[in-house]
Amino acid sequence: MPIPKRIPPWADALWLALLAAYIVAGAAIVPFHGDESTLMFMGRDFHYLFVDGDLSKVIYDRNRTEEGPELTLRLLNGTVSKMAYGWVMASNDRALRDYDTRWDWGADYETNRARNKIPDIGLLSQARLTSAVQLAAAAVVFFYFVQTALNRPTAYLASALFALHPNVLINGRRAVMEGSHLLGLMLALLAGVWLLRERKWRQYLLLGVCMGFAVAAKHPNALASGLIFLACFIAPLCQLISRRVQKWRSAAAHLLGMLASGILAILVFFFLNPGWWRYPVEAAQLAYTYRTYLIRRQMASDDAYGSIAESLRGFFEYVFAAEHQYFAAASWADFEVITAQIERYESSGLAGILFGGTVIFGIVCLALAMFGAVNLARDSAIEAKNRLLLLLWMIGLTLVTLLLTPLPWARYYLPLAPALAILLSYALIVVASAVWKRYSRRANGIDVLD
Repeated sequence: MPIPKRIPPWADALWLALLAAYIVAGAAIVPFHGDESTLMFMGRDFHYLFVDGDLSKVIYDRNRTEEGPELTLRLLNGTVSKMAYGWVMASNDRALRDYDTRWDWGADYETNRARNKIPDIGLLSQARLTSAVQLAAAAVVFFYFVQTALNRPTAYLASALFALHPNVLINGRRAVMEGSHLLGLMLALLAGVWLLRERKWRQYLLLGVCMGFAVAAKHPNALASGLIFLACFIAPLCQLISRRVQKWRSAAAHLLGMLASGILAILVFFFLNPGWWRYPVEAAQLAYTYRTYLIRRQMASDDAYGSIAESLRGFFEYVFAAEHQYFAAASWADFEVITAQIERYESSGLAGILFGGTVIFGIVCLALAMFGAVNLARDSAIEAKNRLLLLLWMIGLTLVTLLLTPLPWARYYLPLAPALAILLSYALIVVASAVWKRYSRRANGIDVLD
């Protein structure tokens, strides 16, 4: 894809700095969510490990049964964010009792506040800053992934759509798991496309590290990491077979590299989950049991999707129409303090692009995404291995998200935000390029693009 010669290389750094500054700037005023209290409560694992120096309080022990919600939350969720929030608490010399802010979803806002379930505003702001910094890093990594896999113009537009997406900003700025979740996903994607570009041992090892980090950040990243791993496994083999050049030796090296990458991913995940260290198989089984139970509870709730039609509608609303969502519990609409926070946030100019949320907007985005996907699959200017990575990741993640998402919660659709940003941006760049070529031909063949 041609790019304007007049754009200097340093413009990338300036552009990314502006996006990062915008993401971080709104973290302090993003409306509160009860999960922020719970995630900061989970930061006590950092205190156990690095303040008390007591691994026994974190590691899963089949003979200890008194842990209750701590054990459930420890095995059910990723570790990266909660360790970051624990570091924030510890660096402010907070005692363990200050971590006891787990949100009570059976009580209203005022009751939780009276019970000190809302973290100290200073600590909450610092915790949000750690999440927002991770989201800003995700935007930077996303830019370089798109530039490497596609082209520079698409990277500029896609990174803007990503960084200005309301739901990405709402969830990525809060002290929850989405900042590290999206950062892990972007790192795995970038490592994948680097591996496809240059199959050296450091690329295989980097992919393993990034996949392990991604899954440790939030367990659902296992699906995306698996799709990335599959694309990186298949594409080089197809290329080697088609070229028939040193096929067996190169194929064997590639298989060994992918094996090393997979093993390293497991080891990194294991290292970042000290709760699994003593009984890893039992901990994994327990985590699966907790996750299954949680999904069943969600599917049995009154808010759960009751049919394929409802799932499709929710998918359309949160993926294409960009319906932004500050809370999932309907009762939160009655909390005046939350309503005031939303109004302040949206009037600040830091809430992202707020003109979505309509059927017409969703239809336009859907049409552009389909146009982008078809052209991406056919574009011979993009290397086939990159197209395979992009399409396998996008299609696989879309199908699983559509089929397995039980509730109309916007954050469950966040992993699709980068994919949609790519398809929309690519479609717009294709159209703009066609218009520019026609204009250039009419202007006596003068083409200012290289």
